Amino acid sequence: MEKYNNLRSDRVIDAIQEYIDVNGLKAYEPLPSERKLSELWQVSRGTIRDAIARMCREGTLYTVQGKGSFVSPEKEKIDMKDMISFSGAFRSQGKTPGSRVISQTIEPAGKEAAEALQISEGDNVHVLTRIREVDGEELLLETSHIAEAKCRGLEKFQFEKASLYNVLEIHYGIYMSNQDITVRLSKATKEEARHLDIEPGDQVFVEKAIAYSGDEVMEYTKTIVDAKRVSYTISIDDQPAVTA
Repeated sequence: MEKYNNLRSDRVIDAIQEYIDVNGLKAYEPLPSERKLSELWQVSRGTIRDAIARMCREGTLYTVQGKGSFVSPEKEKIDMKDMISFSGAFRSQGKTPGSRVISQTIEPAGKEAAEALQISEGDNVHVLTRIREVDGEELLLETSHIAEAKCRGLEKFQFEKASLYNVLEIHYGIYMSNQDITVRLSKATKEEARHLDIEPGDQVFVEKAIAYSGDEVMEYTKTIVDAKRVSYTISIDDQPAVTA
């Protein structure tokens, strides 16, 4: 029975994709309601719902509670190995990165930031929160933490226009060499949803990164990424085998 249900769901997925293509639906445009699709193809609403859920997991569609199902935009690809510099990673793809500063403060480090930066809880840190954009589209909400003692005067720079890493290199002699990154799937809070123009509860990636200059920890970053707009990839170089 399950195999038969999957077969019906596969056929509905093909039908939905054909409907999108034939009607020229663009990103963010809605599909007809489940009831209308059920009547159109003479299948149960449960089968329609299962097909839409699978297409959401695959990234073809997304749903908004109370509003229906919509065509997903083409996802920006983030290659983990290139993510030391957000701006550099997307410029290398021929795209135009941008930033909008939400806040720029100096404040006492909380427990999480202090542990990541290897400083004492309560030590002052620069906290820079930005919306990061690609070709004018908001992709992620990024909050950077850097110990004030390592970059005094950083608050004077305007990061709407300036690159944080360029400022660190030119004015402080700090070059980020590598990062440790963890990524998990979560749901957007009301505050995160407001900044990213999505709905509370929408799926997001939570990315936490520690950036190093040589062996020294320099930055802790927490990033909220709209899962509808971004996918992560990992490139693995083909290295010759090493024998002992």
